[in-house]
Amino acid sequence: VVRETEALCGNGTLETGEACDDGNEVSTDGCTTGCEVARCGDGTMRSDRSREEEGFEACDDGNDSDTDSCTTQCVLAVCGDGLVRGDLSEGMVGFEQCDDGNTADDDACLSDCSRARCGDAIVRTDALEGEPDYEACDDGNERDDDGCLTTCVAARCGDGIVGPGEGCD
Repeated sequence: VVRETEALCGNGTLETGEACDDGNEVSTDGCTTGCEVARCGDGTMRSDRSREEEGFEACDDGNDSDTDSCTTQCVLAVCGDGLVRGDLSEGMVGFEQCDDGNTADDDACLSDCSRARCGDAIVRTDALEGEPDYEACDDGNERDDDGCLTTCVAARCGDGIVGPGEGCD
């Protein structure tokens, strides 16, 4: 029942213009001190819910950006969530060059949210032979006299590089 009197937010009585009134002056529960129902994105982090409960907020920065530390779902941004953070600079903890939302290390984005590159000791399987990012091998070293060249191409007879023992160059 809504009373048709001048609203006095926080008195515990739902009155005209109030979406809720829980009778307290706590903004971090289900009803803010402005008598609005708490919601993700209102800029106030709820503390009355456990992680398993609907409405739980791990953060609430009050904006509609998914490229900072708090997503629009009120969860903390982490590497692997599929969202690339843009609020950090390279070298800062949490900086992401990429984030493809998986933990695979054999594609363009590694599980630590850095870009895959030739020489990182991980063979990419998502690029086909002839494509610029194709890797036939990746031994992670800077030597051309072993089985894998620094260009991530397998050493072979006739490649112009003298390898161990394969008597040809």
